[in-house]
Amino acid sequence: MDIKEYIESGILEAYALGALPEGERSRVEADVARHPELAAELAAIEQAMHRLADEQAVPPPAFMQEQIWDALNEGGHTVAPPAAPVSKNIPLPPADNRQRQPSWLRAAIWAAVVVSVLTNFMLLSQRNESREEQKILAAKVDSLSTEQQQLATLAGAYKKEMDMMANPGMQKVVMRKDGDTKMAGMVYWSKEKGEVYLALHNLPMPPQGKQYQLWVIQDGKPVDMGVISNDMVSKEGMMQKIPMTIADGQAFAISIENEGGNPAPTQVFMVGATS
Repeated sequence: MDIKEYIESGILEAYALGALPEGERSRVEADVARHPELAAELAAIEQAMHRLADEQAVPPPAFMQEQIWDALNEGGHTVAPPAAPVSKNIPLPPADNRQRQPSWLRAAIWAAVVVSVLTNFMLLSQRNESREEQKILAAKVDSLSTEQQQLATLAGAYKKEMDMMANPGMQKVVMRKDGDTKMAGMVYWSKEKGEVYLALHNLPMPPQGKQYQLWVIQDGKPVDMGVISNDMVSKEGMMQKIPMTIADGQAFAISIENEGGNPAPTQVFMVGATS
């Protein structure tokens, strides 16, 4: 339970006025019994109501006092006014008799409670709306940040690819599937250093339980260069260095194999000759 929000809701003021239905009163009493902070706040509210009654008390006019005693003495019953001065204050009934409070006092206090409750409700609503707006804004910022990171990755891959293409010692090998001009596997191979870099364009995700595998054809035999992660397939244009040195080869190929790869290709997907 959020004690601060509970206090700000105005339910304790309504309880002190006796304006809650029985079921709600029982729940408030149980909450007050469990939480000393609520008990202290309720006591402070009741004391404030007593002070308000004292401050707003108005002594009855003298002629009204005379009319009261005249009415009491009618019919042969004589009632003497008290010897002591009549108190000018109208006392607030005890806490266990809240339902008998003067109507004007209850109305005044209830109006103040209503204003307080409505104000608190509006403030809480505005705060909740502000929280929701902050969540939406944070989600948008996260989305923009993710998109920015993706764009930065693509830009870095593109620059790296351009730098490799500009390097005269780097050979570009394009692997394509028969009859398809959109999908491509790009191999950048430095014969001098034996370095190989791979980039994929428009390749579909492999079927469930399958994975792409890269090969180099050396003397007519395929040599395994490792499986290609689905993460790389999903990141269009990402450049990845293959952890294997290749000194020679007549072609590169990509096949579709079971997850983890096979020692020999079973379903060749695309091929590209080195020269």
